[in-house]
Amino acid sequence: MDSSGNQISKDLSDLGNLFVSYLEDQQIKEILEQLTQFGYTDIGRILMVCKDANLINLNNYVYTESYVYNSPEFGSIKNKKELFSSINKDVRKQQKSNILNNRKTIIWIDDMWQFYPKLSNKRLIKQFRELLQNAHFYNIHFIIGSILPYRNLLVQLMRTDSSAENRNVVSELGAELIYSPDELIFFRESNNEQQEIYYPIESNLSLVDIE
Repeated sequence: MDSSGNQISKDLSDLGNLFVSYLEDQQIKEILEQLTQFGYTDIGRILMVCKDANLINLNNYVYTESYVYNSPEFGSIKNKKELFSSINKDVRKQQKSNILNNRKTIIWIDDMWQFYPKLSNKRLIKQFRELLQNAHFYNIHFIIGSILPYRNLLVQLMRTDSSAENRNVVSELGAELIYSPDELIFFRESNNEQQEIYYPIESNLSLVDIE
């Protein structure tokens, strides 16, 4: 909520993608729980890239895929090379037909620093980069979390020219949500350098919603 006590919610489609710096697993978990609780009728597909196969209950969804970092046998995606292939096919299909999906696809990465070593070849990095840049135009959104700052890492991934300096690339990709140790929440909209300050509601975040 804001300083006046008003509960704040944001439409994920307006944010493009959402990058979350969190202190505890429960915080990133609450974001996805609220998305699935309040926006489940608008979500058609969830791709979970996570460290714990049982991090959240997704029984409401017929089409849920998962890739577990250290135990891929517990995920429905057996080969990390196929992580983004079907999502990319969906984007190309929409581009050709010029018809947007009426339900959203959520790609949830709970810890970018654990996931990054799995991007072990140029093909995966290219797919990831293209999806970050363009997928939200087709109702496909990333929620990327990290317990450590990830800005420099994403800048490296997004560079097409290794000699170029583009420090604003993350600002162009989506909104940022930062949990602070003193229980304040800092939020920055896409393409905006200014941060807004919010306060948690009974330790449950109601900032992100699907409308």
